[in-house]
Amino acid sequence: MATKTTKKAKTANKQNTKKAAVVLIIVCILSVLAITIHSASSDNSNEESNLINLNKSVAYGIDVSHHNGKIDWKKVKNEVDFAFIRVGYRTYDKGTVCLDKKAKSNLKSANKNAVPIGVYFYSQAINEEEAEEEASFVLTEIKDYDISLPVVIDFEYATKNGKNVGRLSEANLTKKEKTALINAFCKKVKNAGYTPAVYASSYIFKSHINVKKLDEDIMIWVADYNDEVTYSGDYDFWQFSEKGKCKGVSSKYVDTNYWYIKTEENN
Repeated sequence: MATKTTKKAKTANKQNTKKAAVVLIIVCILSVLAITIHSASSDNSNEESNLINLNKSVAYGIDVSHHNGKIDWKKVKNEVDFAFIRVGYRTYDKGTVCLDKKAKSNLKSANKNAVPIGVYFYSQAINEEEAEEEASFVLTEIKDYDISLPVVIDFEYATKNGKNVGRLSEANLTKKEKTALINAFCKKVKNAGYTPAVYASSYIFKSHINVKKLDEDIMIWVADYNDEVTYSGDYDFWQFSEKGKCKGVSSKYVDTNYWYIKTEENN
């Protein structure tokens, strides 16, 4: 016998349908949020995700400028895992921004010979505006090249007869101001799609920069020519010698570095 559906039952069915639809919408929203959070978490846990994958935990490389003379990058390719090339510098007296004389030829030849490269700029910026100017200069110069390692601000004082000289030293910036200008350079680099980094000596990192206030995505490249790094904080690159040798580099010495690559296994 057929059952007659009452008005009250129809109303209940409609309410149940609405509740089911609401629950489905909530489930969909939560799923989207979960995927978004997981994606963001993955990005944060692998800060080097947009860098070249060398399939090793420790890599060996050099950094060069026009001071290293003519470089045969075909030979260098067989000697190193990576290289950093100086793009330019700011003079420590007048503060003029200049292109490294060998930058274009080094960038072109390194790319041609498939040597993974990053770049650096020797900074003498004394405020955030100048740091941003330096970053803009670098970004303009590297736009036509394959940069698969960080874009670095080289933060150090010019020296003469063992003493700090020049505009950066004379500016007497506070640790807060120095940290801010490094962040300004690196923020511009990051916004352009590159991985930012800062280079300095162990002493500079310990005494002149508030590393804890650096933006989290900035990689650390420390220069320390002792048997081990004396800076106690975390770092990604270690320039361990300024008197290295490399076939293909015509200068007597070349700076040599290790890159400690973060992987899922050693995070």
